Amino acid sequence: MLTLQRTEVFGHRGWSARYPENTMAAFISALEIGVDGIEFDVHLTKDGEIVVIHDANLERTTNGHGCVEDYTLTELRQLDAGSWFHESFRGQVIPTLDEVLELVRLHIRPVKMNIELKYGRTPYAGLGENVWRKVTACGLASNTIISSFNHFALRDLKRDVPQAQVAILYTEGLVDPWRYAVFLDAEGLHPFHQSFDEEVVLDAHRAGRAVRPYTVNDVSIMKRLIQ
Repeated sequence: MLTLQRTEVFGHRGWSARYPENTMAAFISALEIGVDGIEFDVHLTKDGEIVVIHDANLERTTNGHGCVEDYTLTELRQLDAGSWFHESFRGQVIPTLDEVLELVRLHIRPVKMNIELKYGRTPYAGLGENVWRKVTACGLASNTIISSFNHFALRDLKRDVPQAQVAILYTEGLVDPWRYAVFLDAEGLHPFHQSFDEEVVLDAHRAGRAVRPYTVNDVSIMKRLIQ
């Protein structure tokens, strides 16, 4: 049975309201204001490195063009990932997973991570397993949740690494989603904040599953969900 504790706050892509999302500036600032965890997204580069960026394409959050998977890490690191947000952040680069893990590992207090597995034109083979291997090597496995809208990726990760903690991302209202979580052996449900109600929360908790809604940026919605 899940032990109910206080509501936790995760910085979505870091402190993305005030800093360019998924950059070291966003993560550092989120940790400084005391979040319980940070959420971020990972893709694979052309040469098999794991980088932290939300979109499969580069245009929205960098000065690059095309797909992440078509560039090497060295090429991606030449891009500016900050000035799209504000000129004062020019020079921010796309972080690697290793950099974010090191930031969390060295932080003064324990911080959770919600790492979302993304995919390019096709799902990245072995991305989940490689992420979990790096997390484990840093001693952060107990504080890490792997989430994805690609539930096949979660299924495959649990099959290959049963101890991995995974959570199911979804947008639409699902009937009895906790049953699906039990079926996939998922530790948590990550629903869009408008796609569930109190019954889902209570039944998920009875089934020993956490509920972490996204993306909640309105205070009135936060209060309702906490209640």
